[in-house]
Amino acid sequence: MSLDGHEMKVAGRQGRICQACNHMIPEHQHGKREVRRTNDRARPDRGFSLLELLIVIAIMFITSTMLIMNIQNATRSVRLNESGTMYANLLQQARIRAVRDDNYYSVLTAIDPNTSVPFAYVDIQQSGSYVVGDPRMDFASGVAPQAYSSGPALSNLIARFLPTGTSSTVNTTAAGPVFGPRGLPCKPTTSGGYTTCPFLTPTSYITFVQNIQSAKWEAVTVTPAGRIRQWVYDESTSSWSPMN
Repeated sequence: MSLDGHEMKVAGRQGRICQACNHMIPEHQHGKREVRRTNDRARPDRGFSLLELLIVIAIMFITSTMLIMNIQNATRSVRLNESGTMYANLLQQARIRAVRDDNYYSVLTAIDPNTSVPFAYVDIQQSGSYVVGDPRMDFASGVAPQAYSSGPALSNLIARFLPTGTSSTVNTTAAGPVFGPRGLPCKPTTSGGYTTCPFLTPTSYITFVQNIQSAKWEAVTVTPAGRIRQWVYDESTSSWSPMN
């Protein structure tokens, strides 16, 4: 018999003699080595089972899906917020321009015929259509202005940004906010072939902006005093909160 490359022979009950190393190996030690070698051969290296691999893949898939959804929602929120801010800045620009030019200017919306992207512009020419050179902002991908009647929780928003008893000042029929020579919102009036925008009649405006993909809402309001604010809608409470 051989053990680790050495020749062994029986030497009675006391043990076995290793011919190569010229000494006796006790029987109880030799038995332990044989048992250990046998156990090592009987226990092969074990890898992952198919079930374990499937579980790991499923966990990774679920985690990556949740991560992608969170990133998409965050991106859509940023685009909506960015569009609302840019639109509010455009209103400020129209207001300043009206004071500087001693005129009234409307802020209208349209869709670019080449890119199909909705945009807003200051109607400097008072033509009702965009002219190259008019101050303009493009809404972000997936974001578009919405009709006044489609905005959610109108009464809550009006109560938040207007004093009590002045809800009737909201102009619901205009194509967009209008600012007069004094920098105040106004409603154009035509009389005797001339169109003016008197500021003595208190006027306020609401513009709704929505991310079509996430269905989230924001609003930009103008008070009769000319204050421009940006709002975000909370679906869980059906209420609006100011962002500035």
